[in-house]
Amino acid sequence: MVEVFKKLLELIHKNQKSMLITVIESTGSTPREKGARMLVTESGRISGTIGGGTIEYLAEELGKICLEEKRSCTKDYNLAPNEVADLGMICGGQVKVLFQYIDPKQHGLVEVFTKLIDLLETNQQCWLLSSVEEEQEKSFLILDEDDKWYGGEVLALNTENIPKGYSLYQQPKITASEGLNATESKTRTITEVSNEKKMIYFIEEFTQQGKVYIFGGGHVSQALVPFLRELDFYCVVLEDREDFLTEELFPTANERILVDFKNIEEKVTFTEKDYAVVITRCHQFDYQLQKQLLLTPVDYIGVMGSKRKAATQKEQLKEEGVSPRDIERIHMPIGVDIKAETLKELAISICAELILKRASKDEKNRK
Repeated sequence: MVEVFKKLLELIHKNQKSMLITVIESTGSTPREKGARMLVTESGRISGTIGGGTIEYLAEELGKICLEEKRSCTKDYNLAPNEVADLGMICGGQVKVLFQYIDPKQHGLVEVFTKLIDLLETNQQCWLLSSVEEEQEKSFLILDEDDKWYGGEVLALNTENIPKGYSLYQQPKITASEGLNATESKTRTITEVSNEKKMIYFIEEFTQQGKVYIFGGGHVSQALVPFLRELDFYCVVLEDREDFLTEELFPTANERILVDFKNIEEKVTFTEKDYAVVITRCHQFDYQLQKQLLLTPVDYIGVMGSKRKAATQKEQLKEEGVSPRDIERIHMPIGVDIKAETLKELAISICAELILKRASKDEKNRK
């Protein structure tokens, strides 16, 4: 996600116009969920995706037309088979797509997207408001977790009453003093009266993502971190050797922490959103880390090793009084079984398991 905004900011600095295309409503079976984005210039799509196939092709073509005409709009696409507006796709469902013309000369865009990128890369909670009305003066607004606005302000909204998640919901007109009942709907679009002018925003909540704590700075970790960063995971590498925590080895890591493997909570406070990946240089450290991690609320614990190592260490934990339920929290051997042999293949197998875990959490949160 952040790569689309980075590319957009780059185009703004180059004084190049573009179209930001976003899925703002999704029902039934669709290729991508709400919030999926792509960036289109005169040459076509240059970053992101809203699902590929026919819908992406048609959206790209309409995006180029809107770009030429310097206008914004919304468009409904029907993905259900055998219907009048059918796109010939078998997935079924409907999507509403928002097309936003990005004028690089528009005041405030650099500030908004610079701040948004900073908030996302530092794993801070924030809300992005995108204008759904073509003639609306403020195209993008940001609200951070301290109730500070960037690019403008919607007086009726703050971090206590702003809707969760992201979706489209037609809200009756309200005044700034009336506020909102955030419990009525998990996600919505807010319509507000300001100087007798209707404003409709698509609101997206970017929550703090769980951090991936990677224990060990060896070759597998060095191959793993770049893949995870490309997948928008927040990566923290932990080692007890300074030589394996350099920027040269981990240029894309969000954090690098020198730690005592026998006392990791001296340096780290874990949350229930976090992931732990254990890939140290010896079985003893792996075992010590498992015992410590089982005392934390981390949502995922993955340990590299053979099936024999897994059986041996789990039996040790059982003998030390660790409950079978806690032992089941440990994913060992780590990764999806794709018969991986090379470092990059091992890294991909681990990424696949973390993607599945993250997607399962997101699906649970949407219900």
